[in-house]
Amino acid sequence: MGSSMFETGDQDYGSMVGWDPHKERLNKLIAEAKKNNPRVFSPVPDMLFVRPANGVQEIAGKWEPMQQLFGPLWLREEVAVLYSSPGVGKSSLAVQIGESLARGISIAPFDKPRPGCEVPPQRVLYIDFELTLQQFTRRYSTESDDGLRVENLYEFSPNFFRGELVWNGRIDDGYEDFTDMLFTDLDRKLTEHEATVLICDNITFLSTSSTANASIAFRLMSRLQELKKYRFISILAVAHTPKRLEHRPLTERDLQGSIDLAKVADSMFALGRSCIAPDLRYIKQIKSRSGQMEFGSENVLVYHLGKFDLSADLSETNAASRNFFGYSFVGLENELIHLPAPFRPLPVKQRPKVDRRVAYAKMLAEQGMSSAAIGKKLGIGKTTAYRYVMRGGKNARSTIEA
Repeated sequence: MGSSMFETGDQDYGSMVGWDPHKERLNKLIAEAKKNNPRVFSPVPDMLFVRPANGVQEIAGKWEPMQQLFGPLWLREEVAVLYSSPGVGKSSLAVQIGESLARGISIAPFDKPRPGCEVPPQRVLYIDFELTLQQFTRRYSTESDDGLRVENLYEFSPNFFRGELVWNGRIDDGYEDFTDMLFTDLDRKLTEHEATVLICDNITFLSTSSTANASIAFRLMSRLQELKKYRFISILAVAHTPKRLEHRPLTERDLQGSIDLAKVADSMFALGRSCIAPDLRYIKQIKSRSGQMEFGSENVLVYHLGKFDLSADLSETNAASRNFFGYSFVGLENELIHLPAPFRPLPVKQRPKVDRRVAYAKMLAEQGMSSAAIGKKLGIGKTTAYRYVMRGGKNARSTIEA
């Protein structure tokens, strides 16, 4: 009598309790339905947060003025793009912007920000895909007399962190590709160093595919926008321009992958090489979603690129050490002054003999600038500047703008 009612002879039927002979068939039907029409089985998306427009304006009206990271060209919690042709000096500008943010001291002419637009010292993560450690060190130091050693290393702010790529070439399991791995590590490094500003030099190295491809460029910028939004950080992406005609003004079309990058970027500014002197550069504002367009083609920012004593400029030391390769502000001018004239072959007898630098120096002198100031602007000596001014020739402005 002790045997179960489900036992008959040597056969045990106890495991059949709760068995549904139709369950297996039902699961197959459900799986097939999910495969054919997965949306029916997914939750209804809830992705938009909607409120009355008046309520949005009321909240926004209580916000403080937009804080400026590099004047109106790059505002806080924006994804900005800085671009130029190779070799013009965009990496040097990116480093100088990062160092100024780390110290909380703006680059001229933005060193006296408008009330409410000031930015306190930021923790800056600069990802350097361009220079080796040795190349970076040489830019921010002086050389010994024999040129074999570096001396007088520039002391960066403790808030400035430099990262470089170390990768074994393998895609780890669970990651889509190189970009997926890199952004995951980038997110971790931002947390580790508590960075509020990210500078990526340059965006080309965020993917193993070419950023000239529209979909690749759009994907990278979208990832940067996602990073900005959920971390509330500010991002500067450095980018290249493809081969361009130097006599034409800089536009958004000069940016590699331009259309798709421009769509996603909050602000854009370009760096150009001046034809006036080898060490002159100019910065042109290209796009701004929330700031003012103050530095367009008629009002570009002109800088001298070279080694100078940044520490002295920051009033931190009296030691004279030209160990920082960067930008010194010169003034505001029309972009056309700094563009070379289009190449038009002419017979030898008809070729103009007027040096554009001479004409430029004469024009500055006509505006009341001293020979010393002209020399500093052109990167030449005071005496040379004086000779340029005194040299005969056509009207300066008409020669430059010809």
